[in-house]
Amino acid sequence: MAVVVLCSAGHSPGVSTTALGLALTWPNEVLLVDADRTPTQSVLAGYLHGERSGHHGLGGLLQAWRERRPFDEVIGAEAIDLPQLVARDEPVRFLPGFPHPGVVGLFGGAWPDLMAALAAREGDVLIDAGRLGVDGLPLPLAQNADLVLVVTRTSLVSLAALRLYLPALTDSTGSERLALGLIGSSMPYGRAEVQQQFGVTIAADLAFEPEAAAVLSDGAPPPRRFAGSGYVRGLTLAGRSIAGRLQAARDLIGARR
Repeated sequence: MAVVVLCSAGHSPGVSTTALGLALTWPNEVLLVDADRTPTQSVLAGYLHGERSGHHGLGGLLQAWRERRPFDEVIGAEAIDLPQLVARDEPVRFLPGFPHPGVVGLFGGAWPDLMAALAAREGDVLIDAGRLGVDGLPLPLAQNADLVLVVTRTSLVSLAALRLYLPALTDSTGSERLALGLIGSSMPYGRAEVQQQFGVTIAADLAFEPEAAAVLSDGAPPPRRFAGSGYVRGLTLAGRSIAGRLQAARDLIGARR
């Protein structure tokens, strides 16, 4: 298993859409967690067409934490299944995010327990952490993730924001567990230029395709043969590359599969 945290620096390049797309095409058993501390419930409102999660999600976990119930005993009940995008053997599970902005501050002491429970799960975990704020990622996420993937566009505005936030994130995460996910390479700066400027591994390089992405972000009707489109193939290849990279790292240190 592996825990991957996705976030962005300053702007909105499509972190939630990327996290959802990777989860729906991930090569292994996977749980997607909405841990955005600026709650939008974008997956529920977009891909799930306004479905209400009820008490499912981080709100339910907070209640369990207050009652001192172990997270590993309740995460399964708090998660829901996502409609499949591509044919796969296992369902994609989704843990909805905070039900109200006021809940976010109450969750501070629960982050270590959440990360410990996610790390102990079978299968992989993708965490959508949204935008980095002035406080960066919650330390348990930064310090215990197997990979922190910073999603960014390649415009000068986006890269300038990335330069502001990246040093602190590198300090808390460690450069060996930090990587970039590019959206719209060569718009205008290419992969090689970004790599040279920031010295950070680029683990994903996805095309900027707003109409295709709207199927995930806004619940737009998928066009014919969407599952076989270049957009979905790009997500699939990125997920396989990231999962393969993490598995190679686990094999190197002899960690459990």
